[in-house]
Amino acid sequence: MVALEVGDIAAPVLEIRNLEKRYGNIEVLKGISLEMAAGDFLVLVGPSGCGKSTLLNCIAGLDDSSGGQIVIGGRDVTQVPPRDRDIAMVFQSYALYPTMTVAENIAFGMKVRRVPQAEQQQRIQQVSQLLQIEQLLARRPSALSGGQRQRVAMGRALVREPTLFLFDEPLSNLDAKLRVELRGEIKRLHERIGASIVYVTHDQIEAMTLGTKVVVLNQGLIQQIGAPAEIYEKPANLFVADFMGSPPMNLITGGLDYATGNALLTFAGGQRLTIQTAPPALAAYHGKDVTFGIRPEALRMGSTLSGPVHLVENSGSDTFVTFKVGDRNVIARFAGRVDVDHHKEIGVDLDLTQVSWFDPVSGLRIV
Repeated sequence: MVALEVGDIAAPVLEIRNLEKRYGNIEVLKGISLEMAAGDFLVLVGPSGCGKSTLLNCIAGLDDSSGGQIVIGGRDVTQVPPRDRDIAMVFQSYALYPTMTVAENIAFGMKVRRVPQAEQQQRIQQVSQLLQIEQLLARRPSALSGGQRQRVAMGRALVREPTLFLFDEPLSNLDAKLRVELRGEIKRLHERIGASIVYVTHDQIEAMTLGTKVVVLNQGLIQQIGAPAEIYEKPANLFVADFMGSPPMNLITGGLDYATGNALLTFAGGQRLTIQTAPPALAAYHGKDVTFGIRPEALRMGSTLSGPVHLVENSGSDTFVTFKVGDRNVIARFAGRVDVDHHKEIGVDLDLTQVSWFDPVSGLRIV
């Protein structure tokens, strides 16, 4: 795929400007604006009902928008029918024709567009080799596994060579092992062909591993846009901190005393945490509550914070220990197997270079 050029600057392959979608009095999308560069893998992620699939359907033209503008490849397509938007879509349900062979399914769109037969065969061979489904071309969908059907659906999209690929939760119908396998294949495919992809998922792992840019949505609003590492390490608000990550970020609210660069947090129940060389931005919160956020993997055995053990879960490679600090559950993630007594307290030290601070009233990140 080649980036569109405007002067010396590469133009965005997708621009969404103040997009709105309403069903009667219900606002599903509330002024969505974003840009995507050619070759980006843009992931839309959020809880059920956040508007991510509606946004994808508006981009595809399957849903009419109630306001705003959609520009694909420098062309305003807001009122353009789906077939003329230069997009290809891969659905969760595969959407294959059961009476056609794999080769016929892949070629169907080209046949409708009257692509010459020789060119059809050439493209079928190219994508079948790319997706490693050459041996399946004569079979029908009923003879394929779920993973094979999804590869065929991807092949049908790839032969289009569109400006934009749209993926609607393509892996959600697969079992866990196959989901991991196909996730890796989609990532390698993107790296090889440099396609521009918009991908919807509710799976945070998919969002973090696949995306070059992640858009976190909630209740029809963009909560944060950024690279996966930025979203994970510097969440813009309490929603993103709590949603992105498995387990999510530990969030504990306490009263703050701030003096000459040092901070003292007092949590419910009276437990205290002293932080030297605290961020200057916290000075404005002296005498107020703040929410302290730290990822489970930033905790290690120690004595800085302690509390009664509530739950121990061993996943093989990691041990997750949930314990109480004040009135909040805190999760520590330890590598490997850790011997923790369920009936005693646990103490931890914290990597204070990985702390986030939030305003508990607005929910916004302080620093």
